[in-house]
Amino acid sequence: MTVALVCGASGFIGRWVCEAVRRQSGTELIGLGLGSKPAGFEERWLDLDLLHDDRRVTHELRELGPATVVNSTGATHGSALELIRSNALATARLLEIFEHPEAPVRFVQIGSASEYGPGPAGTPVAETTAPHPIGAYGIAKLAATQLVAAAVSAGAVDGVVLRVFNAVGPSMPPNTLVGATVDSLRTAQSLGAQTISVGPLGAVRDFVDVRDVAAAVVAAMAVPELNSPIINVGSGTAHSARDLVEALAVGFGFTGRIEERGSGSPRSADVPWQVADVSLAARILGWRAGHDLGSSVELIVREAAGGR
Repeated sequence: MTVALVCGASGFIGRWVCEAVRRQSGTELIGLGLGSKPAGFEERWLDLDLLHDDRRVTHELRELGPATVVNSTGATHGSALELIRSNALATARLLEIFEHPEAPVRFVQIGSASEYGPGPAGTPVAETTAPHPIGAYGIAKLAATQLVAAAVSAGAVDGVVLRVFNAVGPSMPPNTLVGATVDSLRTAQSLGAQTISVGPLGAVRDFVDVRDVAAAVVAAMAVPELNSPIINVGSGTAHSARDLVEALAVGFGFTGRIEERGSGSPRSADVPWQVADVSLAARILGWRAGHDLGSSVELIVREAAGGR
């Protein structure tokens, strides 16, 4: 039985990674996060802050002897200091704990397409594209990626960064497009309103189902050789934010108006078009996204209605 340690196991992506790992025979799942064990998590749970109590954290995690460490820790919003701390410093801490282990450890880091920054519209973004992040979040995630890539280059870890594009799925936070739209549609349903207001919807993105992201993580855990420190994880398909919101509206049975108001996310204006080149993931991981936007929306709507 091999051990897979999932850090950030109670987060949006981490929860789905745990579900995918559970389905792997011969793998013992251990979750790490801040706070008590999430509802429905039956495996071993570690309530540890990676940046505090260094000796205890180091000893406890090394004693686990994991074959795989998945790092899905981090925050997407907050001050620059908070973002650097939760994304870059937490990654540095994990690398420090697991570098040069007695037994091989596969280190899978969840990165972000925000690391790339703006690029030419209509040209899929490949891993060879020079990163130019435009905000504190992208800068923090890029710092984490560079730490992992440096550790891989030095032979300190056997690792990879999966640069995830716009992951979508159920129970997303209200500060995301999906979370905010679902909340607005629920409110409209309860009040009988015929209008919902959202931010600008012109940005084109690569929306990738969170189940496919989890499948990519499992593939990265299992593949014998990674051969690249960075691999894009996306659908490879372009959809506007309006496509997503309109699909959610149809799923909720909302037939009213969708009004674009306010300034929205600065990143949407600064990065109007971003879609992944996913050929490397297919070649190295044998992975391609298996869910289209309609399938993602169906799951979001079903779980919002209390189904599974």
